[in-house]
Amino acid sequence: MILRPHFSLHRTALATTLCAALLTGCIDEKREKELQWREEEAEAKIAAAAKIQREAAAERQRIEQEKAQLAAREQAMQVLKKRMEAELAEETEKLRKVRREIEIKNLRGAIPQISAGRCIIIDPETDDVLFEKNPDVKGAIASTTKIMTGLLVVEAGDLDKVVTVELSDTQCAPVRIGLKVGETYTRRQLLTAMMVKSSNDIAQALARDNAGSVAAFATKMNERAKQLGLQNTFFVNPHGLPSTTDQDPFSTARDLAVIAKAADKQPELRKVVKLQSYKFLRPDGKAIDLANTNRVLRTASYCDGMKTGYTDAAGYCLVATGERNGRRRIVVVLNDTSEGVWRDAQALLDWALKA
Repeated sequence: MILRPHFSLHRTALATTLCAALLTGCIDEKREKELQWREEEAEAKIAAAAKIQREAAAERQRIEQEKAQLAAREQAMQVLKKRMEAELAEETEKLRKVRREIEIKNLRGAIPQISAGRCIIIDPETDDVLFEKNPDVKGAIASTTKIMTGLLVVEAGDLDKVVTVELSDTQCAPVRIGLKVGETYTRRQLLTAMMVKSSNDIAQALARDNAGSVAAFATKMNERAKQLGLQNTFFVNPHGLPSTTDQDPFSTARDLAVIAKAADKQPELRKVVKLQSYKFLRPDGKAIDLANTNRVLRTASYCDGMKTGYTDAAGYCLVATGERNGRRRIVVVLNDTSEGVWRDAQALLDWALKA
């Protein structure tokens, strides 16, 4: 296209020359052929230049297509590389976990044989389940219910507030510490005695103080269970005894472990549940020495809580917490025997803390 103006001018000049020759009558045949040849030559050059331009455009298009194909291949290679790296990382992590599981198995040894009907062990830091047996079977959990009661009392705060005992607090089935109407205690005193000795009248007093009535407190317990994401737990009272009118309470080993984990995060509860004994001072000045119902606190130095329980439906129960070498574990044992519950809880806790 750049050559066209030059050739056009040339042809114009030729035409002007021819016209001049015609007008003068002096047309030279040889000259005319020469001019025609030059015009054809110019046309040929124009065609050649156009062809070169088309070929150049086609070559540029081919180069751009090859660049695009190369970029696409490079992108595909990058995607393949990332996928292979991800697969390699995944396989490496699987291998690491297998090696770690083998190492842990060698460190812990065989899982203890237990007589409990329902059980679970969790790492509260990672939520890893280290062992389980019928963990999602629903049933009674007896006085381990008081872990939820203690959690709500501590979360409400003001533990030094004075609570005056009312008649409804004393109307409770055993086990009772023997609260009397009109007596006054701090919430902290009542909380400690409940978690150490598992007194049901104290549980009722704390529930009534917290929510106005046992029924209202049970509603708060169920709301808190939902907040913790529990789907297989239902409370009707603060102590875990069978209901006298409504549906009986129930939970699972897995759900109870979640409740225990929430309670384990509360420093005030941690201080209470590790006590091997507690001197409960009554308003008249008399003191009652309360021994913790959790025997594992006295037989295993690494155990630091948490709560016992017993009913005919729940059997013997224990939620045991412990720590060793920076590792913390929560063991839930339900539907066990009177002697098996201590043996099972301690053996499982010791096993889980080895690695």
